[in-house]
Amino acid sequence: MTAEIVELAQQLIRRPSRGGIDDYAPVLGVLEGWLTSRELPHRRLYDDAGTCTGLLVEVSGGLPGRWWALDACVDTAPYGDEGAWSFPPDSGDVVDGWLRGRGAADSKLAAAMFCAIAAELHGRTFRGGLAVLLDVDEHTGGFGGARAYLADPAAVRPAGVMIGYPGPDEVVVGGRGFWRATIAVHAESGHSGSRRTTPGAVSRAARLVRLLEESELPGAHGEFPLPPKLTVTSIRGGEGFSVVPDR
Repeated sequence: MTAEIVELAQQLIRRPSRGGIDDYAPVLGVLEGWLTSRELPHRRLYDDAGTCTGLLVEVSGGLPGRWWALDACVDTAPYGDEGAWSFPPDSGDVVDGWLRGRGAADSKLAAAMFCAIAAELHGRTFRGGLAVLLDVDEHTGGFGGARAYLADPAAVRPAGVMIGYPGPDEVVVGGRGFWRATIAVHAESGHSGSRRTTPGAVSRAARLVRLLEESELPGAHGEFPLPPKLTVTSIRGGEGFSVVPDR
């Protein structure tokens, strides 16, 4: 079974599925082909706009009981600077016991493992059931697959969800959730060649980012397994070289 899981994960990695960048049809096709060949019941999930946001696998045990969900995303983060990679980011090779390529850790290997678990349970009798959510709208920040799954009236509401994040060291119970903010920084506009020095909005934004990263967050030493965290993920501003930006 290990070889089968690794082979599926390799196929997934070799289909680029960067969130908001790539077409998800190839990676979804690999999953649907694998599930269909094993006669596992599955269907696509869609958002309100009719966009496919994931796959849902449902395996019923045939007896009354609670359902549990396994969740793994099959869209990935971008590649970043591809010139800095020592191997192609979609290689999917196994070298010295390590599976390489974007998505190997987060979370295409977990997706392959969860599909294998569903295949093992399929046809068996047990209480409740198992749902496997394969989300293709996670790295966008939209969590469209999870939203569509929980809003689907045909899906059984799970008693709990286990997420396939990388690392065998520990099981983390709970999640810190998230709160997103978009901040506009303003300043007086001017010409970059002017005799008068004008601190532009970009400079002020850079200062704000530094202050945010140096701030001590409330509850940082609490008992919750994951402490609070603040991350600046994007900054935009400026127009060319001649104008001191005002926003």
